Amino acid sequence: MKPTLVLVDDEERILRSLAMLFRPHYSLFTTVDAREALDYVRNHPTHVIVSDQRMPAMRGADLLKAVKDISPNTMRLLLTGYSELEAIVASVNEGEVFRFINKPWDAAELKQTVNHAAEIALNLFSAEPAVRPPVATLTETGSFVAPQPGEGILVIDDDAEVYKAVQEIVGPAQPVHWASSLEQAFALLAEREIGVVISELFVRREAIALALKLLKAQHPEVVTIVMTPFQDTTVLIGLINQGQVYRFLPKPIRRGPLGMNIASALRHHRALKSAPRLREAHAVETLRQPEDSVMATRVMGFLGRLRNRNFASSRA
Repeated sequence: MKPTLVLVDDEERILRSLAMLFRPHYSLFTTVDAREALDYVRNHPTHVIVSDQRMPAMRGADLLKAVKDISPNTMRLLLTGYSELEAIVASVNEGEVFRFINKPWDAAELKQTVNHAAEIALNLFSAEPAVRPPVATLTETGSFVAPQPGEGILVIDDDAEVYKAVQEIVGPAQPVHWASSLEQAFALLAEREIGVVISELFVRREAIALALKLLKAQHPEVVTIVMTPFQDTTVLIGLINQGQVYRFLPKPIRRGPLGMNIASALRHHRALKSAPRLREAHAVETLRQPEDSVMATRVMGFLGRLRNRNFASSRA
C-alpha cells in the first residue's frame, strides 16, 4: 500500500514541483486551500502532511495543530521560505512538527525526510488501537498529582530564580532538580530519574543546544522545554529537527503558561515511556557533523556514563 501524502501550498507552482518529487511512490492529495486539506485528513487516513506556513486563509502552524488533534499519527512537516521566529515557535508549541523545512529545499534531503516520516506513520497506523491516554498530571484544582517513577524535572539554568519559580509552580508533589552548569546537569541525569528538562540555551556563557540534541538522540523519552530570551532562528530550527524540543517558551517567565506546559510535558513523557513505538514519531534528524567537536566529545562522555548507570540498574 502506498502511503498517503498531503501537500499544501497556496502557490500552484510549488505544489507542482513537490508533486513531481513524490508522485511515483505516494498516494497524493494536493491543494492550495488549508481548509480543504483539513477536510481531507478528517475523511482519509493520512500518513504525512507537508504544509507551507504563509497562506491567506490559515497559517501552516494552525493547520498542523488541527491535523494533530484530528489525526495524531499523521506526521507533520512545515515548509517555509521565511525563518520567522513566530512561525518556528508556533510549529513546535502548536503543531508539534516532525521537521521544519526551509525553502528552497534540497530535493534529495526532502525526499529522505518525507520517506522517513511515512515509514514512521505506517508503523504508528498499524499499531492500533491507539496508546491509552497517560494519567493526568494536574488535579481539578490545578495542583500536580504525585509523580510516577522516573518523572523528576531538571532545570538547567544559571539563574536560581528560574529554579525557584519551577519549584513553586510544581509544588511538593514533583521532584525538581537544579543544575547551573552542564557538568552538574549530566551528574544529576546520571544520579536521578529525569522525565522533563527545562533548559536555557546559554549556561555560564556556554551554548548547550548541542548537548540538548545529543541527549534527545540517546534518550528519546526525555522531554525538553527550552525557556530563553534567545531568538536565533537557525539555532531554534536545529533544535526542532535535531533535538525534537517539545516547547519554546520566552523569558521572563509567565507562570500560568509554564505550569500548563510542564504538565503537558510530563504527560508526553509518560506516553513516550509507556509506548516505545511512539518514540519513532519524535526521532531526531542525524547530526551530520557536530558544530562543536569538543562539546560533542564532552557530552558523549557524559551520556556514556549515563548509559552505564542505566545498564547497571537494569541488571540489579
